[in-house]
Amino acid sequence: MKILTPYIILSRPQLGENIGSSARAMKNFGIEKLRLISPRDGWPNKSSYAISAGADDVLDNLECFESLDKATHDISLLIATTARKRVIGTKSLNIIEAISKSFQHVINGGKVGFLFGPEQSGLSNDDVVQADYTISIPLNKNFSSLNLSQAVLLICWEWNKLKISELSPQDNEVLVNKKIKKSTELSNVGDREYFYKQLDEMLTKSGFFYSPEMAPVVKRNIRSLFNRASLTHQDLRTLHGIIRSLSEKGNRA
Repeated sequence: MKILTPYIILSRPQLGENIGSSARAMKNFGIEKLRLISPRDGWPNKSSYAISAGADDVLDNLECFESLDKATHDISLLIATTARKRVIGTKSLNIIEAISKSFQHVINGGKVGFLFGPEQSGLSNDDVVQADYTISIPLNKNFSSLNLSQAVLLICWEWNKLKISELSPQDNEVLVNKKIKKSTELSNVGDREYFYKQLDEMLTKSGFFYSPEMAPVVKRNIRSLFNRASLTHQDLRTLHGIIRSLSEKGNRA
């Protein structure tokens, strides 16, 4: 059986109160998988529990990681929330498209993560480029400020609304369609990042990054290019084989 819920991932949250209020918003809609990345004030945090209004179990069971790579190593569909337009090439979805795509992905056996950035600055381009898609919430153009827990609540609300429309009120779990899962299984973020690091090393050794100043931008563009292809596990195996063959041939030369 597969529990129909995504992972909410808070990257570098600054205030314990915002972690607690986000947990409260999640609990309202039956979504209890919370991950933190390097919270500024550390974890556990008493302020989080004080404001969670009884969502202690969400906080008790959350997972805390030191990096985005580690927090998303097993996520096969990562959607980054952003309040501004990006120029790095990551595909953008509206909130209805994002929830629909992610819901079907969970039904087919995948793991979905919604990534939220720090309260003051939001996600960096390096964060966003690791995602499969970005999502923006349509708001008043003259006043588009949301706090962290409000953004989390909107995602959880839309997820729960779709779940209610697709399933009976008693259902929170479904049988995974294993045939569909095998034919459409996307690679995990962790597996993709391992490939990108291997590729980065090869390109660095070959002198591809001729300008050290531009290297980070080019690396982001490479990640974005491959992420737009929605790589499966088989795609990654093929790509690993290609770079391994090229590396061995280069060493023989």
